[in-house]
Amino acid sequence: MIRPFHLRDVALVHRLSEHGVSLHTESALTKNINPVRGALFGIVGGDFPTYVWKSENRATAGFIQLGLVEGSPVAQVLFVGATGDTAVSDENGELPITSLPASPAINEQVWLPLLDQAVIEAGRRGIVSLVAEVDELGPELPILRRAGFVVYTRQDIWTISEFVPYNGAELLRPRQESDDWDVHLLYANTVPRLVQMVEPQPPPGEGTGWVLREDGELAAYIHVHDGPAATWMRLFVHPNAEARVEEILTAVLHLKPPRLAHPVYCCVRRYQSWIQNALARTNFTLWGSQAVMVKHTVHHVQKSAADLSKLLDIQPVSPTTPMIRNWQPPITKEKIR
Repeated sequence: MIRPFHLRDVALVHRLSEHGVSLHTESALTKNINPVRGALFGIVGGDFPTYVWKSENRATAGFIQLGLVEGSPVAQVLFVGATGDTAVSDENGELPITSLPASPAINEQVWLPLLDQAVIEAGRRGIVSLVAEVDELGPELPILRRAGFVVYTRQDIWTISEFVPYNGAELLRPRQESDDWDVHLLYANTVPRLVQMVEPQPPPGEGTGWVLREDGELAAYIHVHDGPAATWMRLFVHPNAEARVEEILTAVLHLKPPRLAHPVYCCVRRYQSWIQNALARTNFTLWGSQAVMVKHTVHHVQKSAADLSKLLDIQPVSPTTPMIRNWQPPITKEKIR
C-alpha cells in the first residue's frame, strides 16, 4: 500500500533515510538534504511531495521523495529509502532499526511500486517527466530500467577544494538582463534537443551567472549555485571558445574560490566531454560518473485523419451567415461622361 507522507511516518522516514539513496547529485552534495525536513515541508504544500509504501504484512517498507520546480514540467527524484528483504516489523507495525542493512537498501520489491506511484502522482501535478541520476555501475540503474526509465545522457562530476587565486585581469563579467537572449541561444545551440526536454536552462534569478564575450558575441556562460555545503557549477561554452576553457575555469575559481569545508563541483554532461581535459589541468579531480535517466508521465498519441473526420461527422458545425462586402462595379470613362 502506498500513500502520501503523514506525520506518523516521521520515525520511519528518518530511519530509512539513514540508509537511503539520493538520486539528485546537486542537492545531495551542496545542500545536505534532509528527507524528513522535506517531507514535513511537503505536507503544507511545499515542493517535496513524499510517498510511503508498506507491504501487506508490514515486513518491508520504503519512501520516495520528489523535487518540484515552480513552473517547470520536469521533476527530480530526490531520494528513495527502503528496508532490506529480511526486515521484520514489531507488534506495532514499526520497523526496528536493527532490521536495516549496513549498506543502502536497494530492494526491488519496494523500489518498483514507489517509482510507479511517483510517475502517477507527478502526472496528476502536471509534471511530464521524472529525472533520476544514478551511478553508472550502481545497482539502481537496472531497477530504474525495469521501472521504465531510460538513459538520456551521462555526466561526470569533478571537484576541487583548494585553489590559489591569481592576480590577472578579470576575464568574466556578471550576467545582465541584456545577455538573456544570447544565453538562450548559446544553450539552444550547445545542448542536444533531446536533453533540452528534461534539462531546462538555468533560470536567471537562481544562482549567479557570468559571461564571456568575444568580438561582441557570447562565447561562454557560467552558472554557479552556492549551497550550504558546496558550490555547484555548470559551463556552457561555444565550441569556438574551446581553447579558452582552462582560462575560463581559472577566472571562475578566482571569483568563487573553493575551500576544504566548501568545495566546488563542476557537472559536465558527456556532450561536453572536451571540457574535461581543461578541468584536469586546473587541478579538478573526478568525483564520479552517472547516468541521467528519465521517464515521461504522458505519451503523445497520433490519430489519423480518418478518425478525425469521423469525429467531425458526429459533431456537426452550425452554419453561419456569410459576410459579403457590397460590391461596386468599377467606374469607367463612359459613366463619367
